[in-house]
Amino acid sequence: MSPKSTLPIDVFPTWARFNDVDFVNAKLQEMDGKGIGLAAVNSYDLTETAAAEDEGNAKDLRHGEAEALLRIPHDLILSASTVEDYAKVDQNFRQLMESVGHNSTRGNILLYLLAHLVLSGRDASSPRGPASTPWTEYLKFLPRDVPVPTMWSEVERALLQGTSLEAALEAKFSSLSKEFDDLTEKSSVLPFWNSLFWEKGMVTIQDWILVDAWYRSRCLELPRGGDAMVPGLDMANHSHHPTAYYDEDDKDDVVLLVRPGTKVSAGEEVSISYGEKTPAEMLFSYGFIDSEFAVEGLSLPVKVLPDDPLGKAKLHIFGRSPSLKLSRSDGEINWQCPFAYLMCLNEEDGLEFKVLQGEDGGRELRLLWQEEDVTAQVGHFEDLIKNHTLCQIFRLRVVSVLHEVVSNHLVELSSEISHDQLEPLRLDGLVRDSRLQAAEQLRAIEAGVLESAAVAMDKQRTHLFADDHVVAYLGSMEASQNRQASGDEANDEDDFS
Repeated sequence: MSPKSTLPIDVFPTWARFNDVDFVNAKLQEMDGKGIGLAAVNSYDLTETAAAEDEGNAKDLRHGEAEALLRIPHDLILSASTVEDYAKVDQNFRQLMESVGHNSTRGNILLYLLAHLVLSGRDASSPRGPASTPWTEYLKFLPRDVPVPTMWSEVERALLQGTSLEAALEAKFSSLSKEFDDLTEKSSVLPFWNSLFWEKGMVTIQDWILVDAWYRSRCLELPRGGDAMVPGLDMANHSHHPTAYYDEDDKDDVVLLVRPGTKVSAGEEVSISYGEKTPAEMLFSYGFIDSEFAVEGLSLPVKVLPDDPLGKAKLHIFGRSPSLKLSRSDGEINWQCPFAYLMCLNEEDGLEFKVLQGEDGGRELRLLWQEEDVTAQVGHFEDLIKNHTLCQIFRLRVVSVLHEVVSNHLVELSSEISHDQLEPLRLDGLVRDSRLQAAEQLRAIEAGVLESAAVAMDKQRTHLFADDHVVAYLGSMEASQNRQASGDEANDEDDFS
């Protein structure tokens, strides 16, 4: 899109007044190191008000003018219902939605954003576009460079190699590329959209990446309205200790309110919480890592064992991408990987797959454990093995496999671009300081968690190796192997003679 399709943020208050956005007791203000944020106009002291335990209790408090900071009318909120209503008004957009067929809130909102992005950048010579809405102008205030990693340069993304975001970004770009190819194929046969999007090259995959970044970094979950983008409210920055929260009133307008139990001075930033997320999730969705993050953790992809003949069946029956989730709190490591227990079990242990007739008469794959159908419990094998005589052996297998996963990622994370390589790239502007700092921060956090996890898993392995059941099992296995070896040697001698 052309540069003239953007507007300076100082024009935003005019747009807000025209569209009935009420800055009751808030204003836009430049925040140190954060860009634009929301600041309180007047001071508030609600420390004597009992802090609600959760948002559900907080919204029961009176939404009075004294507490309200910002109010956004329902008509401005971009949600699934907004897009549906727009499709009823604009028949061309309805045709696009029906053709592309994104059956999700995200997919429909991205189509809406893309159409309005093109509409906001057209000139007088451009063909007639879709029906204009307040969002046509609002998009001009949104940044064209969002700091999320999908909008980093290729050199900057290389800084994330070895982190949990490496695989996540690869999957995200693959998904975005497929979505864009699908959009191109299906909309290019629609004369209106072919003329608007493709004939003059008005839309590229970078535009699709941009609208995805807007949605990911600005989408909020409203109590009743679900996932939505809210003009003005999306200017509020995140804090681990938020001073405000958002809700919907009896008119379905969105209101930003001072959080009970907090104190806000005039001119001070009012912040909201984006939710409890790991550093990688914060960077992926919002383009920064909260310096006061409460959750130290990461998620790593887990692959089936390369020599497992049941590997494909296990993946199919599990039904989702297997992952290892690690978290550290107060120095204690916790890990979750339901797939690992299924992954480490074999036919000789009592695991079996069968193709049986389903309730609809069709054939379907079923999972059996100890001759009992446990397809519905595929994610609960940690519980299913508890009463098995080889339970500790199974646990040892799981811990050993996951220790290898953690160790391998730790090795990958330790190999990074040297300072001698980075400095010329930074000086040439190919690597921006903010991206470098975010990548280094993520690497340090994840390396710390992985190191702690490796130590904890190693201790657990040592403990399991000392277990009486494990010692007896391994002893019997060794004796069996020795007998096998002796028999082979005797056969060899007979053959030689």
